[in-house]
Amino acid sequence: MGWAHGESPATVMQPTVQSVSVVVPSWSWDRRDQLERCLHGIERQTLTPSETIVVVDHNPRLLEWTRESFPDTKVIANQHERGVVGARNSGVEVAEGEIVVLTDDDTEAEPTWIERLASCFEDREVVGVTGELLPDWAGPEPAWFPAEFYWVFGCSYTGLPTQLAPVRNPIAANMAVRTRQLREIGGFREGVAPRSISHRGVVIAGGHALEDTELGIRIGQRWPAMSWLYQPHATVRHSVTEEQATLGYLMRRSFEEGSSKAHLAGEMGAQSGLSSERRYVSIILPLGVARGIWQSLRGDRHGVLRSLAIVAGLLSSGIGFLTGILSRVWRRLR
Repeated sequence: MGWAHGESPATVMQPTVQSVSVVVPSWSWDRRDQLERCLHGIERQTLTPSETIVVVDHNPRLLEWTRESFPDTKVIANQHERGVVGARNSGVEVAEGEIVVLTDDDTEAEPTWIERLASCFEDREVVGVTGELLPDWAGPEPAWFPAEFYWVFGCSYTGLPTQLAPVRNPIAANMAVRTRQLREIGGFREGVAPRSISHRGVVIAGGHALEDTELGIRIGQRWPAMSWLYQPHATVRHSVTEEQATLGYLMRRSFEEGSSKAHLAGEMGAQSGLSSERRYVSIILPLGVARGIWQSLRGDRHGVLRSLAIVAGLLSSGIGFLTGILSRVWRRLR
């Protein structure tokens, strides 16, 4: 099963899923325009969800504005810990659909997005689906930035399947999961302080590292006969600011990812926590380096810069991973 980007919405198989709830966390007063664009994208879906739930994260002013601006949308306050994890769990608690679709407030979905996610649940052995996230650049797309590291923006990256296929890691900004299983597993794991990355005193990214990966592993361990799928034609565009499209941001996110992966491996075991990463590090990244050098030899002056950026990101991730391991060892010794 799979669809080409060129297909018309009418050719997409109608899903048998009875009801879908869409959950959109929102937290920043300054991102009202992005939230509005996100909700309008949901209104244009070929498969209309039974409800859209906006969860405002501890921001009374934004909560009031959203309720006034979108009277037909269910708008609630985050009832859990501050951060996107608590907000998502608050939305899941009140969702009435048998499928919960999750996205972020800085995304804009293609019209067939929900339909293509929901169609995958015709297979009763599918527990969840994650879709494609394309970077929506606020400024010019940096030619030196390697697609292998688009995950630092929460976007799909080189190495993911190009057709419908099983995966381990869902991406919370574009994912759907069966509500019963999501609630039974306890939702996203809380208790981890939300992170933030700032630029010149302004927060340009925030959230919880690997909360979606941890959820996917936990659900896979609980229901090993059920699978997660990657549907590359269920597409949303994810905003990328000019401040994020920098080498400094790539290095910081890579370090953070490595540190978080060390924690995940310690909690889940190295086999579960690092199974996807081994292929990424041993195959995808070396191919990316070689590709950049080859493209440079063929006249693409940015090719070697992409190769160098891959090496820099990998080194930063490795240092972060080592730091995370040493931190865990130190805590145990204490």
